[in-house]
Amino acid sequence: MRRLATTNFTPHVTLLYDARDVEECPIEPTGWTVKEFVLIRSSNGHEHLVRWPLWV
Repeated sequence: MRRLATTNFTPHVTLLYDARDVEECPIEPTGWTVKEFVLIRSSNGHEHLVRWPLWV
């Protein structure tokens, strides 16, 4: 069964999983080339549901 996405979802990149504090430290801008989008279910581990490759 398909469910509609809620409108309060914000795509993101996870940088830290713990609840610990990290000191703020300025860095130079960074970038990377995106080769695909992956929909991941992370309720109990990580399960890759769908991959969408991007052609450049």
